[in-house]
Amino acid sequence: MLTFLGHVSKDVNVVKGTRDVIPGGGAFYGAFASKSLGEETKVVTKVSEEDEHLFQEMVDYGIEVVFLRSRSSTSIENVYPSENPDERISRMISRAEPFSEEDLIHVEGDTVHITPLWYGEFPEDLIPKIREKAKILSGDAQAFLRNVEDDGSMVYRDWERKEDFLPYFDVFKLDAREAGVMFGTEDPETALKELSKIGVKEVVLTRSDGVFLMRNGEMAFSHFGSWTLEGRTGRGDTCISAYLVLRKRIEYLKRLAEMVALVTTKKMQHPGPYRGW
Repeated sequence: MLTFLGHVSKDVNVVKGTRDVIPGGGAFYGAFASKSLGEETKVVTKVSEEDEHLFQEMVDYGIEVVFLRSRSSTSIENVYPSENPDERISRMISRAEPFSEEDLIHVEGDTVHITPLWYGEFPEDLIPKIREKAKILSGDAQAFLRNVEDDGSMVYRDWERKEDFLPYFDVFKLDAREAGVMFGTEDPETALKELSKIGVKEVVLTRSDGVFLMRNGEMAFSHFGSWTLEGRTGRGDTCISAYLVLRKRIEYLKRLAEMVALVTTKKMQHPGPYRGW
């Protein structure tokens, strides 16, 4: 079983001036990709009672979902001002409550992916606790870099305690922008090497043209195919989900990168989550 731990989000996406309200969040997009690839999938998330219906399609798709109650839901506005999918301006509209140690009783499965939307949603001191429950522990850099300001704006800052907590992760996902925040360079190979030095064994790094993989010091890259800007939201979540499922099935790293890029490309050709098109 692959378990996703993170808030779902009531996303307000503005693409080319068109405004849409859709369900989203790393747990949402990742779970659909995992289930579509044939993996037993679970989501542990927090949402308000009035918004739970927005995410019912996960349950209808066969995903096991634990909706932990929160007074409010996380809602984020994402504005794409250009054709570059990595240029995204995000603003927090509202937040669900952070996870607590008591919430971890719902987490199970050989592989657990921590995929919060903002720093503080999953307090970093819980990482050693979740490490005890997972055979493979994966995490998303966004969870520890994206900070919410008082006005709702979302800014990326380096993770001050990264060297303390990164060694707990078997797999870590980031994009080129996040690599720049963490290591002062958007050069993928440099970022991958830095993560390896800290102790992360496997890394998934995305940028606008493709995905880099690193496993035990070996690196591979594969290009994304054609995509639409409307399909951009959920790119990284689909990519890491595909990797976590396919890493158990494909031994050759270059072939693994090609298949992960293919699944991610298929997702980016359509708005909404990957459903195996």
